[in-house]
Amino acid sequence: MTTTNQVDEPDPYRPALVTLTEGVRERVDELRTGLDSERRALEWLQEITIRTLGRLDLRVYEDMSRQYRGHQGVLLASLLRSGARRGEMARLDDTVAERVREHFVANYVVPAHRDAFRRLRSDATEYADDADDGDSHDPKRQRFIAMRPALNELEEWQERALDALLEGFDERGELLDWGHDLLLATHGELDQEWITRVYREDSAVAVLTGDSVADQRARRLFAAYHVLPRYRAGVRVLSGRAKETPGTGQGDDTEPPDW
Repeated sequence: MTTTNQVDEPDPYRPALVTLTEGVRERVDELRTGLDSERRALEWLQEITIRTLGRLDLRVYEDMSRQYRGHQGVLLASLLRSGARRGEMARLDDTVAERVREHFVANYVVPAHRDAFRRLRSDATEYADDADDGDSHDPKRQRFIAMRPALNELEEWQERALDALLEGFDERGELLDWGHDLLLATHGELDQEWITRVYREDSAVAVLTGDSVADQRARRLFAAYHVLPRYRAGVRVLSGRAKETPGTGQGDDTEPPDW
């Protein structure tokens, strides 16, 4: 789904703001057509978390956690395409699901995008010359989230740690190595004993190393409840310090975070 506005876009003199907005717009477009799996819903939440600089309301993560407990919840089912719904939710009306998705965007994503935009606007570098197709500050050529390489680095760690968790581990010892990735993925927003407790808990280890369908679903719940809120916390810390660059290191993002 794309915008219906056919008017030419203004020249991007503050491309970080355009890049931030386009990153959110792309995820909203995907969501409005429906996500293709329960796993993709978690990946999507990670992606929108970092593209709104951690400004999504915590209630989103709490609600999403409940969706993965036992039977598929109505919110999760609504975020998915009809073929990805299961159990009683397989009969969910598509019109109802579309309305829930729109309400989700309106009530949570839009306010988070606004807050992220306001956080970024005072630190977005203004470039005197408009960008062209060969310019490194052209938003269409910019590969960094909000023109901040540190956010992209954080996202790569988040994707790596989330993928490893959802795939599952072969043995208990692998959790210790995963803990290093998770520390980077959360920008250090883990309790001191967090990995140690997971490693010691036999029931958690059984789920994280299991290969049954029930174990896979339990890992998705683990990700929604334990990991994604910590991703949010890490993004909020990092985004207050990440510097803008068009590829050459230019930037003026020196203000501390405002939370």
